[in-house]
Amino acid sequence: MKKIKESILFMKNVLSSWKYFLLFAIISLIGFLVMYKFTMLTVANQSLKIFIMMSGVNYTFLDLFITAIIASLFGIFVSLFVYKFISVRKLSKTGILGSIGLTTGLFSLGCPTCGAFLFMLIGMPLALMYLPWSGMELKVLSVGFLLLSSYLITRGMTRCKIN
Repeated sequence: MKKIKESILFMKNVLSSWKYFLLFAIISLIGFLVMYKFTMLTVANQSLKIFIMMSGVNYTFLDLFITAIIASLFGIFVSLFVYKFISVRKLSKTGILGSIGLTTGLFSLGCPTCGAFLFMLIGMPLALMYLPWSGMELKVLSVGFLLLSSYLITRGMTRCKIN
């Protein structure tokens, strides 16, 4: 628990710098807009109203809320990744987990009954319909990967290595 608190404090310190906060805000906003566009891509007229009619208000709210969380976590991850790269001048393996988290989140985007854009590209447009919670489980998995990757990227940077 102490390590998690240290990581959160480290994230706050990094994001308190205006350039990393700006990077976080831009990446999060662009990420949300791209994910929203992917969600609406297969809906008739790309209309939020039609998406709500087909999926229901509760599902739509939860879907957009978790999409915003994924975009924010990805923004935090990118800010931390850039900070670590600038500080240490080498890439870490935690970038792979962040990429897996984002990719999982992107595959979860779409209307379960209309089709998911990325699943459509690989020949399975209605794949979300066959999942127990219509793709919501992929979003939760994505949040987990992004949280873990953000924790792992800060873990090595919160300790002083001077003996």
